[in-house]
Amino acid sequence: MTAAWPRATYQVGGGAAHVALIALSGQRLPDPLPISRTKHGMPDDGLGPESVALVARDRSDDPDGFIERVVAPFLELINTDLGESAAAFALTAAHAYVIEAELDDPDDLGHVQAAWALAKCVCEEGAAIVIDVYAARAHLGHDIAQLDPERAFDLMHEVTLFFDEQGDGTLAAWSLGLVKFGRPDLVILGVDPDSAAATAVVLRDAAALLAAGSILEPGASVATTAGQMLAVSRFENEKAPVVAVDGPALVLSPM
Repeated sequence: MTAAWPRATYQVGGGAAHVALIALSGQRLPDPLPISRTKHGMPDDGLGPESVALVARDRSDDPDGFIERVVAPFLELINTDLGESAAAFALTAAHAYVIEAELDDPDDLGHVQAAWALAKCVCEEGAAIVIDVYAARAHLGHDIAQLDPERAFDLMHEVTLFFDEQGDGTLAAWSLGLVKFGRPDLVILGVDPDSAAATAVVLRDAAALLAAGSILEPGASVATTAGQMLAVSRFENEKAPVVAVDGPALVLSPM
């Protein structure tokens, strides 16, 4: 049996969780796919497997639309994460397999697990690139095919941390991917460049709390592992337009 990844501090009241993966392939894959709970890590319990759907899209059906809507929005991401040869392949891919999961306020992470189980199967059958839409990250198909079906939950496989310079020379830091857990992404502003590594740890630890099921709301506070207290407030994009979050986010600020 493959148990669903648990949420150790789950609190009722979170939002809908969304996962979206796009696998690009040069060849048509088997239909139906030979998905195996044991081989690919599909959880046996919970609502996760029922929440996942896979839709195949073929370039030949709409060549221009395939490039414009499936490939082009992620081409720079693929080039940055995987290199020019992967980006060149993406432009020639003949098939895309879109894996999506949506579950309202899930009390475990079986939906995330189930999405990657499908992606692992697709990559074993020949898909070359997988785009994790909400985490803004691209993976080689070979790496996804090699995922251990019995692995434990790995936050940093699901969430990406970004840093960018603001006009005053400080950095803005933020997460992408927490919508997979029905939670808002996190932002820290005014980061001294020399403190970037420490800030990454703070973001990671706060993201781990949310992935585990905790809820943070404006007006609350959260303690870092170093004992510092951070105030939680609503993020307003006009105050830091460099921050590229999609949807609501929370700012963590020293108290």
